[in-house]
Amino acid sequence: MYSFRDTTITPEGGFALPSEALQINGKFIEVEIPGYKTVSVSGREALSPELESFTTGIHDGATLKSKKYPARTIRVKYQLTADTPEEFRKSFNRLAQILDVQDAELVFNDEQDKYFIGTPSMFEDVDPGRNTVIGEFELFCADPFKYSIVEYEANPLEGEDSLLVDYAGTYESFPVLRAEFYKQNDTSENGEFENALTSDGECGYVAFFNDNAKIIQLGDPDEEDGTAYAKSQTLVNSSFENSTGWGTAAKKLWKVNSGITTNSSVIAQVGTMGVKATDFAKVITETSGTLLNTASKSGNPVVHYAVSAKTYGRTSNSVKVTIAIKSWLDKDSNSLGTGVGLKGQILIGGSWKDVTIKNTSASWKGKSGHTVNITVTVSGLTSTSKYISGIKFKVVRTDSGGSAGVIGETVCNSLIIAQYTPINPRTYYLTPLNYGSGSHWHGASITRVIPADASGVTGAVNCQLTYAHKMSIGEGKNSSKQLGAMQVLLVTGTGSARKIVAGVNVFKSSSGKKGKLRFYVNAHTVETLEVDLSYGNRAFGPEKTSYIQKNGDTIVFNIGGLKKTYKDAAIKDTAINEVTFTITKNGTKPQLDYNGLYFAKFVKNNCETWREVPNKFSANDVVEADCKSGAVRLNGDLDPSLGALGNDWEDFCLYPGLNVIGFAWSDWVKAGYEPKFKVRYREVYL
Repeated sequence: MYSFRDTTITPEGGFALPSEALQINGKFIEVEIPGYKTVSVSGREALSPELESFTTGIHDGATLKSKKYPARTIRVKYQLTADTPEEFRKSFNRLAQILDVQDAELVFNDEQDKYFIGTPSMFEDVDPGRNTVIGEFELFCADPFKYSIVEYEANPLEGEDSLLVDYAGTYESFPVLRAEFYKQNDTSENGEFENALTSDGECGYVAFFNDNAKIIQLGDPDEEDGTAYAKSQTLVNSSFENSTGWGTAAKKLWKVNSGITTNSSVIAQVGTMGVKATDFAKVITETSGTLLNTASKSGNPVVHYAVSAKTYGRTSNSVKVTIAIKSWLDKDSNSLGTGVGLKGQILIGGSWKDVTIKNTSASWKGKSGHTVNITVTVSGLTSTSKYISGIKFKVVRTDSGGSAGVIGETVCNSLIIAQYTPINPRTYYLTPLNYGSGSHWHGASITRVIPADASGVTGAVNCQLTYAHKMSIGEGKNSSKQLGAMQVLLVTGTGSARKIVAGVNVFKSSSGKKGKLRFYVNAHTVETLEVDLSYGNRAFGPEKTSYIQKNGDTIVFNIGGLKKTYKDAAIKDTAINEVTFTITKNGTKPQLDYNGLYFAKFVKNNCETWREVPNKFSANDVVEADCKSGAVRLNGDLDPSLGALGNDWEDFCLYPGLNVIGFAWSDWVKAGYEPKFKVRYREVYL
């Protein structure tokens, strides 16, 4: 797996970046600020460790007690040049804005495959009253190491129980350990698993160990010893995360608009279901840059010009460019009255474009600024084109007067553009294709009757429904007015005797970015909380799972990371017979841009044994352990209970050279259904 950050090329016909030019969070300062240039950088060199030792009696020398590397400070000396005091102040303010960051990724031009993490800690004052200065700022790196831009992923060969990592860093690196359990999907169109889910993908524990005999174990260590457990059984495992997720098999297993809701008098089950793309590969399509800063050289008064551009709408052979031309007079005594007309002309993409800067009917007086825009489409590109060069700018008079404001034909900086990358869907989800009609809450639902387990018993007294859904408003300026809801219910009984045992309703019924999360136990509302439904929220998305768990009289909710537990003695022996997901909008008001279901998995826990512990992992689960922080996540959700107390977090790291990482899993997992193991890491350098 590779992750790339933006890098800036040297535009043909433009300027050359200094070898130590600094890129902060993906942008070179030289590109952001015309007239800025890196002079020198210090503090990037290899660090000397801090050693602590002690002496004993008359013994020679000393005994090393500890060794550590201190925090690092990187010092950047720069030159900043501008044509006018106003332009200097503008550039200096922009530099202060760029440096107003925390824990930023710092990349230097002569080493673009590595980055530091730092925070500006000192911004030196410069000599006043000058348009060319030498200044300095410092970057404090609490973490003194630098890291590879590339994040590597190591996989074992087929059938192997270990993998080899050829680690090229110069300092130890703490990896992320990952186990992916056997994949099953009962809505698969090939019918392989349709109504025939097995427990073969279940597992009690996984373990990783390195060649220094250090171990990370995840799950329940008792299951390794063969302690008798009644196996949990996955009875529903449906994924809607691809373009065929709502095919024949899914429609056969899930019935549309046939479930129950929390209030049938105001919630109408209408409309149709289908899959839609919800997440796309992130492609940078917009760029911006300064093309020119100049001023008229003849006539009176002097007119200043700043020409900048922004690109968007990249296709394989073209890009749209919006050009902004800012012009201004810089003295109170200046004036450019009626009768004077100025026209800007810009050569871009091989042809000249005209834009009126000042009409002859306009009057400019004193310190005044004026901006005009023009949008053009530059064609004739290739998908790998990285810049637009050959740009020129001039200003001519449209009246028969003098030369004030005139600019001769001037070469501009080249404009960096994004390379063309097709925007392809990365994930899909199940959502209403239409919501039907209704005066209150209305939309489509899907209901699944829980099939019998392997012994033929229907209903599940102890169980867990795990699912992931994306729910948020959109990005538009009026998106805060969008309304919508999703109900998830565990139901007992059949037909008209059906009753809600447990469930949640996430809904947004008013303007803003907040919504409500309502919990139900035994058909009653037990609590209502506020949740974030803003665009890109962290609670509801493809990497964030939720679950509703029933253990006898106890209901455990984990909805978007918000955990709640409730007890009700009346449901202790109640069995779950079906589950329903309902997605709705409110009347004719705009619906949520994002409101859909990625997957649903229902596991029956046959807790008839004396220990009453279900299997830790089941089909389609993913568990990850971050050796640097000790964090363990199951299906993206933090779950510290899965980490064994004796795990060697501080010593499970990669060292320069060859590293062997082995793995193990529950010995009762059948051959062919073993989990798959991966190791992710970045190289670390002194």
